[in-house]
Amino acid sequence: MTLTESNTAPIPKPRKVSWIRIFFNLLLIVAIPLAGGLTVSRRLIPAPAVGIIRLNTEIYGFSAEFINQEIAEARANPRLKAVVVQIDSPGGEVTATQTIFLELQKLREEMPVIGSIDSTAASGAFYVAMATDPVYAKPSSTVGNVGVWGYFPSEIGVNDVVLASGPFKLTASNTEEFLRGIDSIKQEFLATVVSQRGSRLKISAVDLSQGLAYSGRESLDLGLIDALGSQTEAIEKAAKQAGITHYQVIDLESVVIQKYYNDSNPLLSTPWIARADPLTGQRDLPPGAYLLYDARLGSTR
Repeated sequence: MTLTESNTAPIPKPRKVSWIRIFFNLLLIVAIPLAGGLTVSRRLIPAPAVGIIRLNTEIYGFSAEFINQEIAEARANPRLKAVVVQIDSPGGEVTATQTIFLELQKLREEMPVIGSIDSTAASGAFYVAMATDPVYAKPSSTVGNVGVWGYFPSEIGVNDVVLASGPFKLTASNTEEFLRGIDSIKQEFLATVVSQRGSRLKISAVDLSQGLAYSGRESLDLGLIDALGSQTEAIEKAAKQAGITHYQVIDLESVVIQKYYNDSNPLLSTPWIARADPLTGQRDLPPGAYLLYDARLGSTR
């Protein structure tokens, strides 16, 4: 053996790189903490939501107040990015109807407000639907009935028992003034429909003022609504307008009932004084003007 051979140590072979080991190391260092962070963030930052406001009764003082509580909850909840107004109502009182309409218009300045008509959105309820955009309905929904009607107070003569400081003090009006008031409300209703539907409207104001109710399919042809579809489709449209994809749906009626009324629906215990009798369908309507659709009104009083 030579001197050179005895002093030369074996050269170690290079170790093979284990790509599998590198992958799992990266998984432990990056992917798993990232997934955990996403899980925690989802718990700390709740998902956005679409709210449902429900109008399922006649429109009167208390029901308008209740709807406005739902609108207030929509404004107060930072998770809510859009609202769907579900409507199944024949309308009701004029002032209450206009109150809901104006509040929904204000809400629409803050977020998308979509309309979804179930069985009926007639008269005052259709007026409310004009505060939403777009408006969905079912093919057989009852839609429209634009107009107003009313009962003039019975004239009470001044006598030894009833005294008044002026000829109209007791009724606050006369027949001519009452009719002018009715016409003024009708014109306001028509103007609202025309302004809100714009170029989509395919029916003249003259024809619209006849007070006809239309099916959902006819309403689509006339431009009174935007599409035939379910509440689910209305919710999806609201989410799309709000720019959200992963979201929850919050029933604002349930929120209000739970928060303010101890889980008891106050609309059942505080019905409209002029609601239809469940057996006969008759209504005992006080004198005044109404945005109300009821095919049985011919036998109302």
